[in-house]
Amino acid sequence: MKKKIISSAILVTMLFQSVPAFASNKIDSAKSYDVSVSDSLKVPFYSTDDNFKGGLVPGFGSSVAFKGYDSDGNMQFYAITDRGPNGDAPQYTENGNSSDAKLFPCPDFTPSIGIITIKGDSASVNSEIELKDSTGKKITGLPLAPGSIGATGEAALDLDLNNIGYDSEGLDTEGIDVDKEGNFWICDEYGPFIIKADSTGKILEKYGPGEGLPEILKYRIPNRGFEGIAVTPSGKIIAAVQSVLNVDGQTSKTACFTRMVEFDPETKETKMFAYPVDLSQYKSPKDCKIGDIYAVNDNKLLVIEQGKLKDKTMSNVVYKVDLTGATDISGMTYNGKALEYADSETELPNIKFMTKEKYIDLRAEGWTSEKAEGICVLPDKKTIAVTNDNDFGITTSISDSLNQDTDITDYVYNSETKRFTLNNVKAEPKISVVPNNDPAQIWIFKADKAVDDKTEESESGYVKLRDAAMALKGTQNEFSVGFDASVKSIFVKTGESYKNIGTEDKNVPVINTDNNTQAGWILYVNGTKSNIKSVNVNGNNCFKISDLESVLGCKLN
Repeated sequence: MKKKIISSAILVTMLFQSVPAFASNKIDSAKSYDVSVSDSLKVPFYSTDDNFKGGLVPGFGSSVAFKGYDSDGNMQFYAITDRGPNGDAPQYTENGNSSDAKLFPCPDFTPSIGIITIKGDSASVNSEIELKDSTGKKITGLPLAPGSIGATGEAALDLDLNNIGYDSEGLDTEGIDVDKEGNFWICDEYGPFIIKADSTGKILEKYGPGEGLPEILKYRIPNRGFEGIAVTPSGKIIAAVQSVLNVDGQTSKTACFTRMVEFDPETKETKMFAYPVDLSQYKSPKDCKIGDIYAVNDNKLLVIEQGKLKDKTMSNVVYKVDLTGATDISGMTYNGKALEYADSETELPNIKFMTKEKYIDLRAEGWTSEKAEGICVLPDKKTIAVTNDNDFGITTSISDSLNQDTDITDYVYNSETKRFTLNNVKAEPKISVVPNNDPAQIWIFKADKAVDDKTEESESGYVKLRDAAMALKGTQNEFSVGFDASVKSIFVKTGESYKNIGTEDKNVPVINTDNNTQAGWILYVNGTKSNIKSVNVNGNNCFKISDLESVLGCKLN
């Protein structure tokens, strides 16, 4: 018999997530579900269009994290919206100053976290958690005032093209994950910001460029800040900038990488890594966009990369990405300037980029939506969930009988005269909000192998149930343990605090042995009989690690 002692500091990081390398996988099946939303959660919106009867359907798909299984065994996910219904607008002139603008048809919308439940052949959202500032006031998705950290320079307009102002706490939420205490970690593309919120959606901490995060992040392209966030098994936070930085307005067409930030919630220290952009695929580096990320372990990620390719086709691909040995590029420069001024990896010989390999070509599996923006992996490590952002099912439309084939952004609107111009000539376009015919969806992919190439230890190792319960006590994944020797049964109840008996080993020994006998004790989880039984290892009732993770139905990291 061999024992390996795992320090309590890394808890179940190795116990359930020991991942030295990626497997070579193929996708066995792919199934899509249109996500319905209860009427009570629809966003109030007045329109004569019957497609919007009852309001707009919130787009719970900007990011996704596995929540667990409900009492009936149905998969559940946390899924977050972005800043809310919005659309392109004409250039906006006010007091002689012109700026970009966005239409906000529902300006009071609060970015929210919905709970998606997949039951049978349907997926639905029947409850949500609205985000609130530190005082408990609901936030909006309106942009930040010019001059503040995270400002985009956009004017926010209603459908009558009135300037509706700004929100100093506004967020454009794009990523979500959950830590072992049950807190949400959310990222935003305004700042870009990293936000910690409690289970009720109340914001506890917020970090931005120069305020806890590297200042260079302020050079994100407007509305392309952080697009994905992940909590690693050891508790670090990784956030991915959607596109290359545009340093001093000069590098969006030269940069050969986008940045990922590692943030330590305990020490507040940060690192940055370079995610490579394949310049041969895209007309411009800024056309490469990150959709979301998922932490397989402390060094490996799944990353959605997407964008319009040189041949004008849309690409949505999930990559396996390895941070092992990647250079921390914090403070590094190229010829005295930001690294983004280098237009190829060969010009940065002292920097090791993150490495990546293609994992799932979503379009080859039937994906049709433009934006894949959420990804997570279920406890079996073979099931991958991906969500789309359908922009609340709306888009802005413009009609102009005198000017054909124009885009809404081609026009200029003067707020004082209430007139439009196109190429400095008076115009009379009609602007409306119309359906974009893109349904909100969640896709479930089944791989033939676990995404993480588990070690022999994690595949064949056994653990005492009481040791695992003690290690997870006080976390979101805690569970109680009870025994009934008369019927050789063990009863686990998730969410209930474990009462220790004093013999547990908080270091969580993982036992590897072929010398075990079937003890035959049946494990019940929340009153439901599972399909696994204990084995006897040196007189102790133990369970195979991979089996335990599966029946408990939650991320144990």
